[in-house]
Amino acid sequence: MFPNYSRSILKKYIISRQVLINFLIIDKPNFNVFPGDKITIFLDVKEKKYDLGENIPLNIIYEDNNILIINKLIGCVVHPACGNVNGTLLNALLYYDYRLKNVPRGGIIHRLDKNTTGLMVIAKDVYSYEKMVFLLKKRLIIREYDALVCGHVISGGVINYPIMRHIKKRICMMTNISGKTSVTHYRVIQQFKYYTHLRIRIETGRTHQIRVHMLHIRHPILGDLLYNNNISTGMTHQSVKKIRLFSRQALHASTIAFIHPVFNKLMRFQISLPIDILHIMQYL
Repeated sequence: MFPNYSRSILKKYIISRQVLINFLIIDKPNFNVFPGDKITIFLDVKEKKYDLGENIPLNIIYEDNNILIINKLIGCVVHPACGNVNGTLLNALLYYDYRLKNVPRGGIIHRLDKNTTGLMVIAKDVYSYEKMVFLLKKRLIIREYDALVCGHVISGGVINYPIMRHIKKRICMMTNISGKTSVTHYRVIQQFKYYTHLRIRIETGRTHQIRVHMLHIRHPILGDLLYNNNISTGMTHQSVKKIRLFSRQALHASTIAFIHPVFNKLMRFQISLPIDILHIMQYL
């Protein structure tokens, strides 16, 4: 029943009083339905306005009948929003496969920030979407990142501190005990004179989670102008110049692993660091 809509979307319609059963409005998702009942849903047409495909190249790492694995490039916004109504990953996906318009959110399971590069998984059908969303909620999708952070990180650790929307800077997030549970694991890969290369694994997927958690432990991500505008003192003039020209947070989604939604086997994908991060590492 209603195969083109996920449970979460149908639940939203019910709570918003956009669903009728036998011509009566219902607002409780657990309402019992019986054979012969007439169900009417008043769809929000605005939700489909972004369903416009655009011929934007995709860097596809893997594809089968159920999922896509892509390497998101720098500067690519995932979903259309105010200020980014086109040129997004969603527009690219809808052009690549028009059938994705029938999958919630165009099959996009999780997000990466505009200037964060790396691996993302896309579901190509509603069943796979529901299964992948379930795995994500149960923290059964492994997501690891490579990051260059300011200062010397002596050893690995776990950051378990809630995150919420910043009280004053609404485009930012902040750590606060009133926020949502957020867990980040990190370990040291390489130490430089003024910076550290970390491998980071997130259990939860809060907005800007890694960036905010690294700031929380006083090791903000290199190049992150939203949360850190400082450059370590004592560096050579050439290094300072190169870092100032580095125009994005040095954060890359390098690994993703999960159980395939249909084949029920472990899928693991890993991708090397992009050229811009490899280049800046020479000056740290």
